[in-house]
Amino acid sequence: MVRSGKIEATAVGAVILAAGAGRRMGGAPKPLLRRDGEPLLLRQVRVAATAGAAAVVVVLGYYADQLSTVLDRSLASAQDRYAETRVNRVVNPAPDDGTGSSLRCGLTALPDDLSAYLVMLGDQPLLEAEDVQAVLAAWQARPPGIQLVLPQHANRLGHPVVFGSELYREVAHARDGFGVREWRHAHPERIWFLQASHARFTTDVDTPADLDRLRDEFGVELAWPNL
Repeated sequence: MVRSGKIEATAVGAVILAAGAGRRMGGAPKPLLRRDGEPLLLRQVRVAATAGAAAVVVVLGYYADQLSTVLDRSLASAQDRYAETRVNRVVNPAPDDGTGSSLRCGLTALPDDLSAYLVMLGDQPLLEAEDVQAVLAAWQARPPGIQLVLPQHANRLGHPVVFGSELYREVAHARDGFGVREWRHAHPERIWFLQASHARFTTDVDTPADLDRLRDEFGVELAWPNL
């Protein structure tokens, strides 16, 4: 489903990666985990839109039908919420080819007239709109020659990351699993790290133990829907 919205010359597009099989979670669709009744996938769409993304593409793979149903139902019932943001989805036919493959699907589904690109995960339960805005502010303030901004907390890298058109072209035209991770290993001098005092950028949920840690350390309970 596509929502109309004005795309400015300096607009930001967001790709939300939600194509994984969730094998370490026992083979379950992690983006459907709910925080306060809201699926994490919809929460990420809301966070991106609230932070000012002009376009959002959700990349699906495994569980595409289930996630699409939830996504479309939400968009249909909350038109005003996303009135200024184009929200679309795309299915990666080969999600096991790696994150780079899913990212490529998302980037090429975004509008052409964007100036910066956010990459978000579909299972970040703590991320807030102001965190995304902080990453975008760091991008605007980056030193010359920097092509990628990465949030970091306690020596752990997080999401979202943000980059411009030059890195976009390298990733969008690459092959196989090549993505931002592979690019940054080859170009460490072109990265700027946003040092964070909190763990919201670096907290996602991969295993049942992560759900316990989320509850014990942050007081946040996630619940599975009736699948």
